[in-house]
Amino acid sequence: MVNTGFPSKACHTCRRRRVKCDFGRPGCLRCKKFGHDCPGYRELNKLGFKLRILTPESYPRQKRQDCARQATQKSEQQLHQYFQNAVTRQPQLAFVYAPTEHWEAHAKPVLLGQFTIVTLQGARVYGSLDFLPQLLERAGTESTLHKVCDAIASAYFANRSRSNNIEFGHRKLYVRALQSLSNDVSDVEKQSQDTTLAAVWLLCLYELIVGARGQEPRGWRTHGEALIGLLRLRGQSQFQTRTGCQLFQLAYQTVQIQTIRTGRMPPPEAVTWLQSMQTSPMARNLLFLPAFLYSDLASRIYSMICDLIDQGSYEKMLESINDIMFACKTLESSIDAVVTQGPALHSQPGPSDDLATGQSHDWLMKQHAANYLSACLFQVYQGTVELLSQTLKANVSPKKHAALLCLRESNIERLKDLADRTLVSLPLLLPAKAAIADRQGPNPPTWGHALKLLWPLGLISSSANVHESQRAAANLGLLRIGYEAGIMQAVGR
Repeated sequence: MVNTGFPSKACHTCRRRRVKCDFGRPGCLRCKKFGHDCPGYRELNKLGFKLRILTPESYPRQKRQDCARQATQKSEQQLHQYFQNAVTRQPQLAFVYAPTEHWEAHAKPVLLGQFTIVTLQGARVYGSLDFLPQLLERAGTESTLHKVCDAIASAYFANRSRSNNIEFGHRKLYVRALQSLSNDVSDVEKQSQDTTLAAVWLLCLYELIVGARGQEPRGWRTHGEALIGLLRLRGQSQFQTRTGCQLFQLAYQTVQIQTIRTGRMPPPEAVTWLQSMQTSPMARNLLFLPAFLYSDLASRIYSMICDLIDQGSYEKMLESINDIMFACKTLESSIDAVVTQGPALHSQPGPSDDLATGQSHDWLMKQHAANYLSACLFQVYQGTVELLSQTLKANVSPKKHAALLCLRESNIERLKDLADRTLVSLPLLLPAKAAIADRQGPNPPTWGHALKLLWPLGLISSSANVHESQRAAANLGLLRIGYEAGIMQAVGR
């Protein structure tokens, strides 16, 4: 009888004699043929193999503890080695990791270091986020703000290490931060606190760090809606403190980018907020205030364009095209007047220079504001090109068709000029080398510059109406932002 590897179901006699059994009931025919009484069969529930599956739960308790201890030691050694390599590659990181410390102890210094500006005098300032150290000091270690910082730092290290051996579990930290934020939002006292608004804005940053290029981050729009709700809840009281004004600038810029990207109208309270911001005695560095005003206007124009395209009515498109182009020209003239004001583009280094870029702080803020407004114009003109492309499908006279085609080509040329505006400043905002402490060293872009360039460069790289060389230059800038600053929204995974 062939051994198939399975327990035999034959009767006792056939199994002992190793012959084929016909499994007859109550006795087999082979036993009856030879004049034997069939002794019967084994019970079916006793035919299974008795195998012991070795799992961690089946190990002895001491052995499980030894395995867990060895895994912890190996993980600590890997983390220690990575942090030592990180410090060797980037001398400007102001921390040294010891195996006896938990990595979360360095989450706050790493996060603040990404927004730090080192001046020629050796001072370390935080730019528009100089309120964050004080907020972190006032908040407890179990606060939502600290949990969000842990998630961001974990995602950043995971992106920079690119090693399967080191897993920080930033998704678990992100879920923990969301649960804590949900509790804070449910608390009436914590809803309007600065730490809650800062935590939501940092969650938007987390979505960009772990995002993928060409795709909207999963929770980015949700956090943007939460920012609008919190700004409404805080009302006029948020403009009575300097921290409140700074938080408003960060939060509202994120809201504006989401609004113009999706073709929606800005919040109805936007005009009141900006007027309160302008009259607030606590507001400083109002270079971005005109940018907010004109970007709101750009959002309204782009929303009108999207509505016309969605309706698909050629008659309405032809009626509105002249008004839209007039609004675009008026907006562009106003933006050009704002950009030409203030410090010169090639101003000499001053006392608040950024050592990484070699430019004055006023120049940097003005250039970022100019790039932001250029991106708003780029989005609007991109919409007009799409609108004119749809209008050209209408049944119009040859003369009207030629005029629309000429207008479309002029708007495409305008897109190329706007792309040049941003790309010209790219070598100054993301320099390849920087003089640090009288020596040349690598200069990874900080989040302060990288986040402000992410949207303008993304528009240029995804546009089919610019030169191939312009798209290539924008892609190179995005590669630096992704692989050097660790913001995966720029390059994807």
